[in-house]
Amino acid sequence: MNRRTPLFSLMAASFLFTAQSFAQTANEGKVEHSNGNKAAAVIELPYPEDEVSDMLSDAMAARGVKGDKSKGFVIYRNVRLHDNDTDLNDLHFKVERKSRKEKDITNVYLLIGKPSENIGLRSATDYHKIEEAKSFLNGMVPKMEAHHLEVQIKEQEALVIKAEKKFQSLVEDSVSYVEKIRALEQKMNTNRTDRASQDVEVKKQRTTLEAMRSRRKPK
Repeated sequence: MNRRTPLFSLMAASFLFTAQSFAQTANEGKVEHSNGNKAAAVIELPYPEDEVSDMLSDAMAARGVKGDKSKGFVIYRNVRLHDNDTDLNDLHFKVERKSRKEKDITNVYLLIGKPSENIGLRSATDYHKIEEAKSFLNGMVPKMEAHHLEVQIKEQEALVIKAEKKFQSLVEDSVSYVEKIRALEQKMNTNRTDRASQDVEVKKQRTTLEAMRSRRKPK
């Protein structure tokens, strides 16, 4: 029996629970705007704020639209909600971290306005195209998930490259150490030979010294 199976199953179950806990759909909510809160579609995503902003920008760029920043919102103007839509809309997005403690959870708010509409003048009970806004956010979730996966892949690729560089450095160090060991062994062999030769020389010189001392005349 594979003892790793329970742990793997537990990890898989944990991942599935996390994925399911964030498999949320857009809901109606309130978002802070000029002249008070406005009714908006909102969805909670398990990604950092910067990443969600990048994902949104890329998704809208794929539609050929570039956003303008205004009062904490990013506005994409004259957008069709789907290919068969005859109406043009201004999409007002607000992307913000859920809380200081939940840095990797982001709320995305969306208000759909008429072209050039001043959203700030809306009443808090104006639900213009709120269902379409929720549907639009829900439709973007798969693209956001795909974008997040690509971010993770790039991060993992960077980790692999870093690990490979460190491994290569260790291999090079190992080769260097082997060369140093060989050089030291050669020096030890040379030292051993020199010691033996020097021992003979020492004995020779001592013999000569003793012979000289023996020639001394008593005082």
